[in-house]
Amino acid sequence: MVKRFLLIALVLLTALSFGKTKIVFWQFMMDDAIAKEVLEGFSKEYPDIEIELVQLSWSTGFDKIVTAIAANAPLDVVELGNTWVANFAAQGAILPLSEQDLAKYKSFPGMNSAEYFGKYYGYPWLLGTRAMFYNVDLMTKAGLDPNNPPESWSELLEAAKKISQIPGAYGIGLPAGEVYSPWQEWFLLAVWGNNGDVVSKDLKKATLNTPQVRETAVFYQELSKYSMKSKQKDLGEAFGQGKLGFLVSGAWSIGSLAQSYPNLNFGVCFIPRPDKPTGVHASFLGGEILAIPRQCKNIEAAKKLIEYLMRPEVSMIITKHYPGVYPADPKAASDPWFDDNPLHLIFFEQLKTAYPVPPTPAWPKIEDILTNVVDDLIVSYKPVDEVLQRYNAEIQRVLDEVK
Repeated sequence: MVKRFLLIALVLLTALSFGKTKIVFWQFMMDDAIAKEVLEGFSKEYPDIEIELVQLSWSTGFDKIVTAIAANAPLDVVELGNTWVANFAAQGAILPLSEQDLAKYKSFPGMNSAEYFGKYYGYPWLLGTRAMFYNVDLMTKAGLDPNNPPESWSELLEAAKKISQIPGAYGIGLPAGEVYSPWQEWFLLAVWGNNGDVVSKDLKKATLNTPQVRETAVFYQELSKYSMKSKQKDLGEAFGQGKLGFLVSGAWSIGSLAQSYPNLNFGVCFIPRPDKPTGVHASFLGGEILAIPRQCKNIEAAKKLIEYLMRPEVSMIITKHYPGVYPADPKAASDPWFDDNPLHLIFFEQLKTAYPVPPTPAWPKIEDILTNVVDDLIVSYKPVDEVLQRYNAEIQRVLDEVK
């Protein structure tokens, strides 16, 4: 009798197991403990869906995803860095969103980084950006109002001039002499804020020689006269030591500054915009995009998982573990966590005017060129027109290579 009962129970459990829909989710952001916390609600809401979670590392994850898609391996949802979306979309490796799905999320910050030639290939999940840090005490010493940090280029330039007159202080820190940071913090962001770009919308033409970029370069070169120019790490330390009035950086600096320099009196504000009606507080957009690979066998179940992960109360769980990445859903602003972390709320609001890099395969080479642009402008002080014409030609050559 006991054996018969156990046999019946085993059959029932097997039937229940076979009755579940299994989806495979490859991701970077959640370790086992966080995944358990995040997915607990999903399991209760969708007991008929089983999730196989695979955690990837940033060092090897991209190559593993490429290999899995090429091999048509079982894969239903995948987390992509936002700069990867264009690569996978161009290869037809991920599915475009339907009009119905797009309507739910098109207004979200970060949706622009899932776009490739008019179609959208993923869902913005967790986003990061840059904002401007300011030293309250230096502003006060310079006769500036720390309750009203600079909002425009002219206000920042004037404030930087005044702070640079304080012995041992610099108006602002501007990165130079390394990859990434010279254009991420803050030259290219300033170009975007001035309604310019370095590549045309169709990704075929270099646009460093446009009036918008020239105006930006002239301003940036002038601002650099009142700056400390070094690697971003060195600038972060100088800001912590009270030597810089302003510094553009990521939200990770909130915690690191508070921990390493507990006596530092600082605030955070939007990145200043150009002095024109069309000027934008533009910033750099990084983030995690949830996509559905072409080989997905359970599209409806995959969408249910994505919609669940996109909920602000769910994605905020990850934010609370990793302050510096934020939900794409604007409704997350009402989470009480931001009441206790107001500096992070500035970053969250800055996402509304954050932009991804142009979705061209030539970007890795273009960003190296932009590093040289910044160094020539603010380290060597070469003539603006000479610098922009030279490197515009270099970007054009790189673009022509990928046609």
